[in-house]
Amino acid sequence: MTEDRLLEVLEEALASRVIEELPRSVGRYQFTHALIQETLAGELSLTRRVRLHARIAESLEAKYGDDAPAHAAELAHHFAQAEAVTGIEKLVHYSILAGQHSLESYAHEEALAYFERALTATGSSAADTGPVIDPDTAALLFGQGRAQLAILERYQWPQAFANLRRSFAYYAEAGDVSAAVAIAEYPTTPWPGEHSKLGEIIAQALALVPPNSSEAGRLLCRYGIVVGTEEDRYEEAHEAFTRALAIAQGEGDTALEMRALANAVPVDRLHFHYQDGLDKCLRAIELARHIDDPLAEVHVRFVLSNILHSLGEFEGAEQQGMAMLALAERIRDRSWLATSHRKVALSSILRGDWGAARDLIDRGLTLTPQNIPNLASRIFMEYEVGEFSQGEQYLDQLLEVMGHSMPGPTYYFAYPAMVLPFIARISGLADKFDIAKTAAETVLSGPSVTPFVALYARVGLAWLAVQLGDIKSAEEQYAVIKDHRGTFFPLTVASADRLIGLLAHTIGNIDQAIAHFEDALTFCRKAGHRPELAWTCCDYADALHQRNGERDVAKSTSLLDESLAISSELGMRPLMERVLSRREILGA
Repeated sequence: MTEDRLLEVLEEALASRVIEELPRSVGRYQFTHALIQETLAGELSLTRRVRLHARIAESLEAKYGDDAPAHAAELAHHFAQAEAVTGIEKLVHYSILAGQHSLESYAHEEALAYFERALTATGSSAADTGPVIDPDTAALLFGQGRAQLAILERYQWPQAFANLRRSFAYYAEAGDVSAAVAIAEYPTTPWPGEHSKLGEIIAQALALVPPNSSEAGRLLCRYGIVVGTEEDRYEEAHEAFTRALAIAQGEGDTALEMRALANAVPVDRLHFHYQDGLDKCLRAIELARHIDDPLAEVHVRFVLSNILHSLGEFEGAEQQGMAMLALAERIRDRSWLATSHRKVALSSILRGDWGAARDLIDRGLTLTPQNIPNLASRIFMEYEVGEFSQGEQYLDQLLEVMGHSMPGPTYYFAYPAMVLPFIARISGLADKFDIAKTAAETVLSGPSVTPFVALYARVGLAWLAVQLGDIKSAEEQYAVIKDHRGTFFPLTVASADRLIGLLAHTIGNIDQAIAHFEDALTFCRKAGHRPELAWTCCDYADALHQRNGERDVAKSTSLLDESLAISSELGMRPLMERVLSRREILGA
């Protein structure tokens, strides 16, 4: 077809509104509706369609020349459609480039589609575990792993970890140090007890680089967070962070310093070094004004929000949650978006604004439906307002996730261990205590339990001891949890002092229980935690009623009045009923 004839055909198509010119782009057109394109393409035979895509792909590649990588997505599409004619070499080449471009712009779903399509073309599958034999497959696995970490549910991450490990093994064996290091230093977010085995490849990568280089510094950051989070190896992690910071300061590398701090703070929190973590968070946020590393910054603000919540600084924690959400929206990481919505929602939960909290948690669950912290938050809210059947639905999902998980000292078991006895305190139902106890014992019997996760298993056992009146267990849990006086347990929206008071009451030490309840009242009033204040008033009144001192009845009545006023205002029906039953006893 001559150029003049081509222009005539295009004019006819424009006149009949089959196609339209692209705005601000001379000589480029698009179909006016996808159905037109689909209909016309459907009239072509498969052979004809494949050959047309092959001609288009080769023509575009020749036209773009050295600029072809900038058009990788377009070329990947046409070479994929023409695979039967052109083979897979260029499909794989441009899919790698297109996937990398998508990752750089945080288009994780698009990236995953490119990598998976190319891997399928090469005959690879998710079930493969053998060694990688070529650089293209290694690059595709690394890309696939990165995209998976951004969009998959947390319990599905082992597949992403496996992809990273297989890709690393190829590059390390091939002597491609820069590619191997890029994989080893990739910023994943480890969880306690997860055993990703990434620490092993990071250790191998450290042996490939000069010991005081920037590469070594970045790898030390990753090594520290992996061994300090997945296992109880704080000292080893601390040493790695110290070395990384020394390299950063020696090189004047503020980006490395920020990365080291961002990796160190979650380890500080998981091992209860709150002040160290707080200081590092503030320094990292100061550096973030000059260093554009949104993934590191969102991690720092997450930890800072958690530490502030633990210390009862709820207003500051809410501010960090909002900053987290803005960063998560920028990087478009589903896990961080879901987490950020929960952190913002927690402030609403603590005020008793159930509607706002539900909306935020549901946004997170839309992104990651089996996110266990978000499921737990939804369960707490539904039980607080007496919607037990609704709460039971979310509880079933939580237990289903636990059932799909490998037993160990992980959040998958720590959350049910805490949630089940906590909501039993609200509902009075004791049908799942065996599950809670088994989950807690699974955590505590693990080979290397992170202190943070161990504490929350203990918290679950403490609530069980209170509900069952188990004095021996109450004494055991009291000995551990009393060291956390003056803090808040974000995962159960309860103050440590109230739980410690309940343990003391269970043991029979009423005076000590009353002292703890008084501390809990002070904590809740200062922090503005109204639902927890209402529960504390009720539990405090129970202790006073049992002691039955000269002024105890009057104070107990006053506390019950306050508890009823708050619970009535916030729609906390189970607590309202509990308070009313106690007022009847006092009035008898």
